[in-house]
Amino acid sequence: MLSRSVFISVYCRLEGIEYLNEVQWNALIRILRQKSLIASYYHRLCLRDLDGLIPGYCKNVFISAIRFADAQAHQTSVQAEKLTALLGRHDIPFIFLKGAAYTLGKNANGVGRLMTDIDICVTREIIDKLEVVLLDKGWTFKEMDEHDDKYYRAWSHELPPLTNDEDGVVLDVHHTLVPPVKGRFLDIEKLVASSVDNAKFSVPSKEWLVLHSALHLIINEDVDNGLRDLTDIYRLLSDEADAKAAMDRTSTLFKQEGFYNEWLTLARLLKFYFALDILDDADKKLPLYYRIRAIALTRSLLPRSSFITNKYSAFWSLLNYLLGYESKMPFHILVRQALFKVYRNAAKFIFGEFFFRKAKKLKEN
Repeated sequence: MLSRSVFISVYCRLEGIEYLNEVQWNALIRILRQKSLIASYYHRLCLRDLDGLIPGYCKNVFISAIRFADAQAHQTSVQAEKLTALLGRHDIPFIFLKGAAYTLGKNANGVGRLMTDIDICVTREIIDKLEVVLLDKGWTFKEMDEHDDKYYRAWSHELPPLTNDEDGVVLDVHHTLVPPVKGRFLDIEKLVASSVDNAKFSVPSKEWLVLHSALHLIINEDVDNGLRDLTDIYRLLSDEADAKAAMDRTSTLFKQEGFYNEWLTLARLLKFYFALDILDDADKKLPLYYRIRAIALTRSLLPRSSFITNKYSAFWSLLNYLLGYESKMPFHILVRQALFKVYRNAAKFIFGEFFFRKAKKLKEN
């Protein structure tokens, strides 16, 4: 069992590792494995020459994890080449996002970073063209009911997830970074144009990577992988040769895109978990709503596990869930969504799991 303070010290700040006993190492490994953080943690230890502190009896766990992550990175590169070639032939500009962008862009946080899908982004004007191209090349939408399909297309910021049965890949296609139903928009053309010239793959600049990861963390009800997102942000900002300049560029982008309160919220989270100061007196500048949101996030990002002590975690997670949903969806749509979920879950309980299931779209011969 690990206390909250010990976990933050050992995982986030890489301090006090030498004092962990066998029981605590067991707890740490189980927590990191649950959150797919073992390989990236091992890489951080190696960069600081701290991997020698890992006891011999559990070192193979870390080595195995980093090898698996390396294999996944290779697979991501192969699939990225296929997508780049396919969309290039149809003159569809796009950019990779999140985990794929970290890996393909050779960012430090991409080493050991696991992902469950590949994310890309295109402008809204060409997303229909992209959908036709993907379906024609054997991609299919995951099975879902009509309500979920409408949720993605009318209210969300992406298409329903696509799968490629031949390659076993899941693809998320975004046309913006936050649900447009809330009325908050970003300059996606600027995002796509931020890619480094002459790079093998189209990936955003580090400022855009931080912005997207922060929005994914803050304007969201699900923070199950929130600590991973915050770790990504920490490494993107702190691993630069000139970290101060990187933070200034990122702060400017948040302001330009209308998300400065999210930058202030992020400052508080980074200071609490990683002891990284990116802004002076951030707490004092936050509006009341964002202060509450920051408190809920701070209490919710700690992994929920039987191997870590975290009092009132259920309460904070519920509060964060409600605030997160409200942050990305107008209240009247939120109520409709909640009522429909209650009805749908009741119907599934009575009639079975497949009552609402919508068949996959099949490729026409």
